[in-house]
Amino acid sequence: MTDWMVVADVGNTRIKFALLCSQEKQALPVPVATLVWPNGESFQKTALQELMAKAEGSIHCAISGSQLTLLEELADWWPDSFPAPHVIRRATDLKFPLAVDAPEKVGVDRVLNAIAAATEFPGRPAMVIDAGTATTIDLVDASGTFQGGVIMPGYELSAHALHDYTNRLPLIPLREILGAEPEIVGKNTVAALRSGLIWGHVGAVNEIVQRMTEVISPLESLICLITGGAAELLLPHLTLPATYRPAYTLQGLGAFLLQQNASH
Repeated sequence: MTDWMVVADVGNTRIKFALLCSQEKQALPVPVATLVWPNGESFQKTALQELMAKAEGSIHCAISGSQLTLLEELADWWPDSFPAPHVIRRATDLKFPLAVDAPEKVGVDRVLNAIAAATEFPGRPAMVIDAGTATTIDLVDASGTFQGGVIMPGYELSAHALHDYTNRLPLIPLREILGAEPEIVGKNTVAALRSGLIWGHVGAVNEIVQRMTEVISPLESLICLITGGAAELLLPHLTLPATYRPAYTLQGLGAFLLQQNASH
């Protein structure tokens, strides 16, 4: 039997939807189609309806995210004609082992990435890099427990900080940051900013990854995953080989939804 799910992640800059399917309850659901709404735009019933229409059976829905106000707006808007969504408001709602000081304060998206990794690679330690508005690098141990990690500004946040807290540095748009790789020595202000933003971030991520490998056991079975809007820019420069998963957070939400449905 194939399970179909429509899941949504309400992020800092956009709402990401995915239609997922799974033929095994314990397997990681596979993305079939995706949909993105930039934050601030009106909700689009027709577009979401078209996404759901691609399913070949009944659908279960779930929504989660870091932007709680927008998450509640989406939950309130959700049309009655759609399957009622399971709403995840905090990390502890996910019932995933969290070996951290304050489990209730962990970002939901970080735990969803951990669920995805633990589901896809059971019994193996995993490192998940999520390169979005913020870049997070998190560890899941071989027992499937979230061990915590690192949070740092992503490319866009760093660009805004340079612009907002200096008098004359221009704001570099994200699409320009994520364009062609810059020369290391910038010959003008914009080129120097792009070089610093890109290569500085690459260096920071690689340093953190290297230090994390020193506390992982067993290191030889470690799997490294990368997701997020800037993942494809980082991926070629990682010193630790990583596998790109563009919809990993949504797949983690789908895996949680499957587990919930199986327990009821």
